[in-house]
Amino acid sequence: MRFRHVLTLLGALFLVLGALLIIPLIISVLNKDSLLFAFTVPIILAGGIGLILEYNKPEKIVIEKREAVAIVVFGWLFVSLLGALPFHLSGYFNGFLDAFFESVSGFTTTGASVLNDIEALPASLLVWRSMTHWIGGMGIIILALVVLPAINVGARNLYNFESSSIAQEQITPKIKDTARLLWIVYLTLTVAETILLLLCGLSFYDAALTAMATIPTGGFSPRNASIAHYASPSVEAIVVIFMILAGINFSLYLVVFKTNKSIRQFGDVIKFYLVIMFVSTVIVVADLRMHSYDTLMESFRFGAFQVVSINTTTGFVTADYARWLPLSQIILLILMFIGACPGSTTGAIKNSRIIILMKSIYRELIQLIHPRAVTPIRLNNRVIDDKTIKTVLVFICMYLVFFFVASLLMTFSGTDLNTSIYSVATTLGGVGPGLGITGPLNSYAGLSVFNKIVLIACMLLGRLEFYSVFLIFIPKFWKKA
Repeated sequence: MRFRHVLTLLGALFLVLGALLIIPLIISVLNKDSLLFAFTVPIILAGGIGLILEYNKPEKIVIEKREAVAIVVFGWLFVSLLGALPFHLSGYFNGFLDAFFESVSGFTTTGASVLNDIEALPASLLVWRSMTHWIGGMGIIILALVVLPAINVGARNLYNFESSSIAQEQITPKIKDTARLLWIVYLTLTVAETILLLLCGLSFYDAALTAMATIPTGGFSPRNASIAHYASPSVEAIVVIFMILAGINFSLYLVVFKTNKSIRQFGDVIKFYLVIMFVSTVIVVADLRMHSYDTLMESFRFGAFQVVSINTTTGFVTADYARWLPLSQIILLILMFIGACPGSTTGAIKNSRIIILMKSIYRELIQLIHPRAVTPIRLNNRVIDDKTIKTVLVFICMYLVFFFVASLLMTFSGTDLNTSIYSVATTLGGVGPGLGITGPLNSYAGLSVFNKIVLIACMLLGRLEFYSVFLIFIPKFWKKA
């Protein structure tokens, strides 16, 4: 383990975060909202720690797999801790744990909030809250790759351990160039949605913060009622379109606009993504029309929005689906596990892994009939090797095992089963609102300290996809190879 190299890059992350905190600081000064201290302290702290860790840095930065794992895991942890300071020092949160919960939820684009009255917060604090979403959506490490000094060896390792393990397309020869292009696409989508929302009559504040929560599929709205606050079908339609776009592998946009490569390499996951969304919408809309709403238009408006919001793990709300009948709620629960495409800003298992799981089951059934048959598993016109298949199946097993364990832990403090299951599913999948006392019109404020710690772990493990976090607890990881 090259600790100097790890500390150097962690120091650079602190410096980047400190620089980003200047934005809400300027807003605080302009608005005179008395939060100057809340932003100044973390800026000084981030700058000081960053400079100390950067001191005596090596001439050539080399990042092998072990260093990459350490940087990703500790980078996310420390950035979340530092990002919680403005929340804590503002006085609007009930203790540091709540501030840390909100920060982790922001950076992991979960969207689960402990705030009961979001609109009571000053604009500068809500801007920082939305910024945590926007920074975490594309990934703090991928952001760092754009601005960090040149890494001689290992940029690819950092990229791999932060992004989905089966969505690591390298569009350009250099990872840094790929990261830069991904951020350009990310910014372009954010600006485009902001402009369209402005044309719908939203203020720049509401439009920008909504876009900054949509594209990272986070769901932190500046309004207590989420998207329902605007009561506008046109706003809802624009948000739905951009949630769907954000759920697609971002590399697809680069393939379409920057290279001559075929988009067929994304075909299976895109088709599965759209089909699952369509079928789920049909079922939910039919159920709502029969039992909840008087017209088909109302059923489609609220049902389709919620299906897309949950499927893309965004977590925006336009209706209280806690009042819907079990069929629709179960469909939403299933979507919380599936998620959208790999390489997008969404959470959950990801549909590519679900496809591989389904094809693996089919192959096993075929081989029971024809033991000597050779049945390769293909995804997007490419044969998936057995090592990748094994990794996918192990990941799904870890995901489900941790879901059941975390749900069990939630019940230890007396939390009801409905709340336990849905809150774990939503935080592990990066969705946000659940059911029970963490329903779409409620917050996570009423949970116990223990439950909040469990859900913080769910958010971090879900975002980092288990492997990186579990590796640091293995003694051999820290020993010399």
